[in-house]
Amino acid sequence: YKALKNDIIINIKISKLQNYSITNFFYFLLKYSKLFLFYHNVVRKYRMKKILITGASSGIGKELAINLTNKTDELFLLARSIDKLELLKKDLEEKNSSLKCECIKYDLSDIENLDKIIENYDIDLLINCAGFGKITDFSKLSDKEDLDTINVNFISPMLLTKKYSEKFLQKGQGIILNVCSTAALYQHPYMAIYSSTKSALLHYSLVLDEELHNKNKNVRVLSVCPGPTASNFFDKDIQAKFGSSQKFMMSSEDVAKRIIKIIEKKKRFSIIGFRNKLSMFLLNLLPASLQLRLVGSVLKKVIK
Repeated sequence: YKALKNDIIINIKISKLQNYSITNFFYFLLKYSKLFLFYHNVVRKYRMKKILITGASSGIGKELAINLTNKTDELFLLARSIDKLELLKKDLEEKNSSLKCECIKYDLSDIENLDKIIENYDIDLLINCAGFGKITDFSKLSDKEDLDTINVNFISPMLLTKKYSEKFLQKGQGIILNVCSTAALYQHPYMAIYSSTKSALLHYSLVLDEELHNKNKNVRVLSVCPGPTASNFFDKDIQAKFGSSQKFMMSSEDVAKRIIKIIEKKKRFSIIGFRNKLSMFLLNLLPASLQLRLVGSVLKKVIK
């Protein structure tokens, strides 16, 4: 009887101890989850305290500015059109009265004066979103148009990425996000310069992020590849020729929101949108010659 009684007492004590341990486990889980949320909501916000967005006057760049209004203290908006930037600034400051917003009129085809941007603007996050291109026969583009496209789409963002990476290493943290394109992932006849520059920017961004990873994991270069987007990237005449396929284009706002999530997750490389991911998967199953023929036949119809 005594042995049975002692066994019952021991079992009760063990049961209490187990319950206590489980309670402790959930207590600590809750405690550290709160710390994680604190890190997620406070530390990451600190890292996005000052943001510079290129190509901020329209399209994805404009929507990024709108959606980042309540996630930062200072926004620097860069584009060629100062009038559009000023209107955007007014709207953003009305939404967030504590926001400091500055407009920077600059043409990124000018690669000689980029140092002034880097010297004058101390930031935590750089978003290279400016870009342009035309769907046309290569011979119809002047040499100046080709060089301007190369400077805006690759040389300027590459130099900004390099110089700000160096500054971020000195500071100990910082993020750069380069908006590339699905055009970077396969060849585009009739958009030869555009797709080549976007491919160059993507490759540069990926390898630089790996180099930085070995120096300081808090300094990152992220790359995103949106597909065709419902914006003013193409002329209205060109947009009309896309016909019903425009229905499948993502909106600039949707793309911008997804980009912000990618920044928060610090994901190195992302293709934005399920249809774009599926298209890339299917195209990569084809040999390069068939890819060229297929894409060329689609774009050739657009320029006729």
